[in-house]
Amino acid sequence: MERLLDIKDAAELLKVSEKSLRRWTTSGKLRCYRVGGKRERRFRMRDLEEFLQNSQSDRLKPLGVGGHRVPDGSHMTHFYSGKEEALEVSVPYVLEGITQGEVVVVVMPPERSKELLVNLDRLNHSVSRRLNSGRLHVSAGMDSPEEMMSYLGGIVRKTDKFRLVGDMIWAIRKGWDLAALRSLEETPDSSRWREGRLFLCQYSLADFSGADIMMAAELHTHVMYQGRMEKSPFYHQNRVSRMSSPSKGFPPCK
Repeated sequence: MERLLDIKDAAELLKVSEKSLRRWTTSGKLRCYRVGGKRERRFRMRDLEEFLQNSQSDRLKPLGVGGHRVPDGSHMTHFYSGKEEALEVSVPYVLEGITQGEVVVVVMPPERSKELLVNLDRLNHSVSRRLNSGRLHVSAGMDSPEEMMSYLGGIVRKTDKFRLVGDMIWAIRKGWDLAALRSLEETPDSSRWREGRLFLCQYSLADFSGADIMMAAELHTHVMYQGRMEKSPFYHQNRVSRMSSPSKGFPPCK
């Protein structure tokens, strides 16, 4: 008998909100089953995988870098060797977000964010106007993962279109250890953070340890290095992606 996923696990697998799942099942876009006296929604893995495959091409979002496009909700890391290489990615990435009408968040040490903003101004984008309108946010990072998540959560709750770029050197400046970095990097895997959002975390190969870099490869869906963007072979898939075996006898959602 196939093990059916509840709505929480299904939302985590698809990286969307439970609200979206309810809307899709009600409209008939996504098949589900009703079980128990409360007729709670349950989902087959094969139906979720088929839905994900069919819808993913429609949800690809441009990064603005090298023609790369990734699924909506992607959590990416960029490994770079020097400051200029980092800016060559972060500047067009931010510009693409502005072009797409997204709220953009920049988290970097002050000298790095200043250089990024200067580059934006040179490209005729009014940085001050966007800062004043709340469409562009700049932060040097917070002292703890909890404070950082609270700061980002306050922004995310106000918009459906959001992208972030963080040069993670800011975390070194704040004295964060590997455990703190891991705690923060695990947050975007929560379904409430994923839909309509992009996260790009930049890691300097000269400043972070091998353990830090390996952690980043494990916790990001995609890795960018020297202009190439690929799915990370080390990414830890959500536990529900390993559940399978067919089931019968449950009435489909209506």
